[in-house]
Amino acid sequence: MSSQREKERFRKNLERIEPILKKEDAVLFPKFKKTLIVADLHGDLQTLKFILKFAEKKKVDAMIFLGDYIDKGSESVAVLNLLFELKLKDPKSVILLRGNHETRGLSAWFEFSDDLIHHPELFDTANTVFDRLPIAAVLNDSIFCVHGNIAGISDEKLKDISKKNPKPYIWNDPGPEDGIALSGRGSGVYRVGPDLTQKFLKQNNLQLVIRGHTSHTEGTKCWHGSRLVSLYSTFPYDSPTVRAAAAIVKEDRIKFYYYKKIGNGLEWQDETMKLRLKK
Repeated sequence: MSSQREKERFRKNLERIEPILKKEDAVLFPKFKKTLIVADLHGDLQTLKFILKFAEKKKVDAMIFLGDYIDKGSESVAVLNLLFELKLKDPKSVILLRGNHETRGLSAWFEFSDDLIHHPELFDTANTVFDRLPIAAVLNDSIFCVHGNIAGISDEKLKDISKKNPKPYIWNDPGPEDGIALSGRGSGVYRVGPDLTQKFLKQNNLQLVIRGHTSHTEGTKCWHGSRLVSLYSTFPYDSPTVRAAAAIVKEDRIKFYYYKKIGNGLEWQDETMKLRLKK
């Protein structure tokens, strides 16, 4: 649970961040030289600070966060405060995308709402700010960054993605078979197959999808001939075998870095995964 001081800090940050996010389009088109990509954090302040220290060491010039900043962990407000302050300091180089937990329907059921149960106006303001978050970012005209997945509809174009109808992009998953199939996540949520991933990338002149949303005990999972990579940056549960991951994109190369919980701290692993964008 956050302290009263943390909540007051949150109140001020919400006021300052809202007009900045409101001006941003549903889909952003950033061009950066060296970019950190971080997926789900779920109230995990320790991991966020660990990753930011790593980003400083690697001298990245931009950061893209794929959503799901709140719930499950105990420090949702603190995570949002740190992310909002990074964005306020450098609005163009820090991109905060929307996750499915950054919605009124879901945030009301988990730790974030419990923390703000005596501050309903703060909870409501936070959800208004969540409505302003962009849905996707197309990095360097090549990589579609999103929390969930593509919608999997015919003739799917970037210009049609809207902040008013984010559901498929913050909820959908990849699936192993062509076409779309119902997901176990609930009504109106789908698993999108490799044929539709390929079609979306070709129609929009893109090379790769990087998304979050799904917990992996290995930190990453490649789908659809490595044209889609699922990334998870916090820990679904405590276990010495579970690892999480973050990515750095430089030119046409993507490198995924893995880390584990060791005692009360975190430690980077020697193993990495490298991908190169297909021309």
